[in-house]
Parts: sequence; C-alpha cells; structure tokens
Amino acid sequence: MYHFTHNCFDTNPSAISAIDLLQFVHGDNKRFAQLIQLTEEQPKMVSRIGKAIYYEIPQSEWLGKDVYFSLNTFKSYKRVSKDCVRLNALYTDLDFYKEGMDLIEARYQIDEMIANEVILPPNIIIHSGRGLQLIWLMEYMKHDRYLKLWLRMQNEIYERFQHLHSDNKAKSVTQIFRLAGSISSRTGGIIRAEYLRDARYSIGEMKEFLLPELPSKPKVINEEVVTPKTKKKKGDKKAVSHLLTEYSLNQARLKDFEKLLEIQPVVNRKTLLFNYAICTKAVGMDDKMIERNLQRINASFYKPLPDSRIRGAINSVNQVAYKMTNTTLIADLNITLEQQRQLTTIISKQVKKEREQKHKEAKRRENGIRPMAEYQESRRELSDERMMALNRLMEQQPELKNKELAELLSCSESTIKRMKSKLKGSS
Repeated sequence: MYHFTHNCFDTNPSAISAIDLLQFVHGDNKRFAQLIQLTEEQPKMVSRIGKAIYYEIPQSEWLGKDVYFSLNTFKSYKRVSKDCVRLNALYTDLDFYKEGMDLIEARYQIDEMIANEVILPPNIIIHSGRGLQLIWLMEYMKHDRYLKLWLRMQNEIYERFQHLHSDNKAKSVTQIFRLAGSISSRTGGIIRAEYLRDARYSIGEMKEFLLPELPSKPKVINEEVVTPKTKKKKGDKKAVSHLLTEYSLNQARLKDFEKLLEIQPVVNRKTLLFNYAICTKAVGMDDKMIERNLQRINASFYKPLPDSRIRGAINSVNQVAYKMTNTTLIADLNITLEQQRQLTTIISKQVKKEREQKHKEAKRRENGIRPMAEYQESRRELSDERMMALNRLMEQQPELKNKELAELLSCSESTIKRMKSKLKGSS
C-alpha cells in the first residue's frame, strides 16, 4: 500500500517514515508505547516495551486507515494518566481549517511565529489530513517530577496557537497522534510527517522560553498594598532607565509638535502650546527657556495667541504634573492617520500596528522567510512539476494504475485523479 522508508518528493527531503517518527519521539525508552488502529468495530491496540514497538510497523495489518501512536510512555499497556512514566514531548493539534484558513496560510503563520521568536521551531510536523500536529521533543522528563511544569508549558503552547485553532483537548498526557504513512478515513489522504530539528530541547531551555520568570506580587496587609522593600543604590540602573524613557518620550513629542506645525494646515494653537509646555518641563527646561520656546512656537502660528496664554501655560505646568496619553493628544490636536504616519511617537494603535508589521516583514526577509506571494508561487511551481512528472509517466508507462502512480509521486490516488482531470481538460 505504501512504504515505511524515506519516500518523498525531491523537493521535500525532510519527510520521514513511520519507523523514523516513532524512533524520534520514543528514542531508547524502556517502557510501554502504544499503536492504535481505530475501526468501526473494536479498536486494535498493541503495546510494546522500548524499541519493540518499531517492529510492529512493517506488519501488513498495520498498513491501513486511522492508525495512531502514543506520544508518551507508560508502565503498563493501558495508557492511562496515572501509569505515565516518561513525558517525551510537548505538542499541539491545529485545526486551522475551522478558522477558514488553508494549509499554505497556516504554514506561513507558523514560519512567521518562529521568525519572530513567538515559538521555538518544532522538531516534527505531522500533516494529519485537514490540520497540522506540531511536536517539540524533550529530554528525559520523569512524569512524577515534571508533570506540573509540563502541563503549564503545554497550556502556554495552546494559548500561543489559539489563532490557528489549537485543540484544547489535545493537551493530555495520554494524547495520540496520527502515524506517518497511515490513511485518514476523513480525507482519504496519506498522513505525512516531516522534521525541522533533530536535537531534543532541554527542560530549562523550553521553560525559559515559554514561562519567563514573573515579578513577585506585592504583599497585602490589612487591605493595604506593601511593596517589597529594596535598598536603592546610587545610580540604580532601573531608575536611570526609567528616567531615560520619560526623557526620550518627551523629546520625541517635542519633535512631533514641530513637525505638526509643518504638515497640519490648521493647528489647535492653545492645546499645542500647553502640551509643548508640559514636554519642555518634563525634559528639565527652566521657566525662561520654556517661555522662549513657547514664544517661538506662538510666532509661527497663522494668528499668534496673546502673551498671557504663554504665561498661563507655564504657571499650569509648574503647579500640576500633567501626563497626556497619545489618544488624548491625537483627539485634542485633530491629528489624522496620514499625519500620524509622519510623526515619531504621537501615533494611534493602528499606526503602531502598521509599523510593527513592517518591522516584522523586514525581519522575516532577513531570516530568509519568503513573502506570501513568493511562497504561493513556489507551491504552484511544485504542483506544476508534479503535473509534468505525471504526464511523462503516463506517456512512458501508460499501463500504470492510479495506485502505482500515487506511490511513485508520493501522493494520494484522489490527487492523481484530480491531476488527470486537469490534464484532460487542458488537452
């Protein structure tokens, strides 16, 4: 029916066989792993210790529909949580099609998450029919010792993939995934697995990436919040960093106000002067310097305001420490989206998101990830190459049946039938 050796397109050298898949996941374990074939009658199961499970694969009775394997190992053949001994991997099952997404878009988004360090590269990706199953292989994790940590990491992976409809039910210790080479009764296609990384992740490496240390929560005594007491040293780096952030923010806003004078046809004079005074005070200017700057700005208006407005603004910022949000500034100064795109820091969430997307796009290009259009073009080229290969095989060996053609091209018979109809329609 199909082979359990490397049997894949030349353009996809990372595809792996069923035996390879089991060896990658279970390694040299000496406990029970399980193969399961789900049938309409009674599920067929087999459990073996250690590498013995690998030798079950070549048997013809396992070459069929809906064959699954256990990801973790157990001390008995029952595959129940209380009998779990070794946690071999972290994993997630993505039903992205439920979000109206196709495979190309899903893979592109996974690549994007890896490039932007939202997730570490999975070791194995299983094409489960309509969805994808991702596996991160872990170094030896004893169930009794690491279960709570493992569950926290599993849940974090689930949360990070919710936009691809990660399956909440596929987080259990007893989880099973489809076996490479088996057939999905839902789609009729052959399950394919590929690997992206050989080395297993260490527990510390995965924990640090998925569960960064959180700051300690303040203690509550008699309904009053008491923050942890820490001795502040002179030149405290955190304090300096905070001051630099406030200073740089207000410096950037001052530059944005100057830019507004150039690009905005009608400026809200009173509001701009008042906020300019707030920022000049925040960067440490004295009253004389603030007054000179406000007079300069006021003189640039199409109709300058009275000097009393300048003195009033200075008195106000001396009495109260004002802090304006970007949302307030944008509304009060009537800054349009197009004008925001020319500013540095007084921008809305929409413009901020646009800039982040451009930055991520540039980072993807640096990391060698192709644009979506180019990615889709390469998929079309692969489809065209496969179509040409089928055409040549049909011309050279017309006696070949669909089943044999599917084996040669490593695809399903339904794909062969679809390709044949396209060839017939184009002739």
